[in-house]
Amino acid sequence: MIKLEVRNLVHVFNKQEILRDINFSVEDGEFLSILGPSGCGKTTILRILIGLLRPSSGTVLKDGRDITGLAASKRNMGIVFQNYALFQNMTVLGNVEYALAFQKETHAGSARNRAENIIELVGLTEHKDKKPHKLSGGQQQRVAIARTLAMNPEIILFDEPMSALDAATRLSLRDEIKEIQKKFRSTMIYITHDQEEAFSLSDRIMVMDHGVIHQIDTPENIIQNPADEFVRDFVITNLRMKINSLTRYITSGAGGV
Repeated sequence: MIKLEVRNLVHVFNKQEILRDINFSVEDGEFLSILGPSGCGKTTILRILIGLLRPSSGTVLKDGRDITGLAASKRNMGIVFQNYALFQNMTVLGNVEYALAFQKETHAGSARNRAENIIELVGLTEHKDKKPHKLSGGQQQRVAIARTLAMNPEIILFDEPMSALDAATRLSLRDEIKEIQKKFRSTMIYITHDQEEAFSLSDRIMVMDHGVIHQIDTPENIIQNPADEFVRDFVITNLRMKINSLTRYITSGAGGV
């Protein structure tokens, strides 16, 4: 079943074409990464999908329904930002519970129970009464993920959530995100410039540059059959370099914390 479909998406800003003829779909329960260098258009796609930006032309469909002009609050999508976007004056529990405050069908008691259950799922029960500044970067990102999960969105979007974290924390959080997807059977779209993240997490990867899609395929097929020279250079060459670098990091003992 197709959960999300993008048709003929174009976006122009200051007479510059940011996106050109973007077409792709995401299956229900699929993990799709949008991979590309800075400035390739991937964040613009995310903003259009979540409802923060109206495209110049094209259509976004969710469950077959045109949502291109629908307000972000009515799309039932969640987003995890790279900078956590937590309320610094609230505890972990308060941040997660706040996500449920505006859902009419959720009562105070059930909101507290759901928030505590989600916090337990992401391994932060012992930290639930702490405020964000008392947590590590990885723990803060888990709070942000828990807050998004609490709203039970049909689609979760990730905006380069690990870019500010160290290598060891990225490895741990990456495994947790994949495990969370399996438990919740969530449809996830993950924006990243990191080849290793995309290949370790994704069912399929959409490779972009300069506002166009170069290839959409499984990680295995991209490795075995890169669509063009850009995919070969940006994805495969850089992926090998990152794997070699990570291997050296781990064997040196730095990743053994």
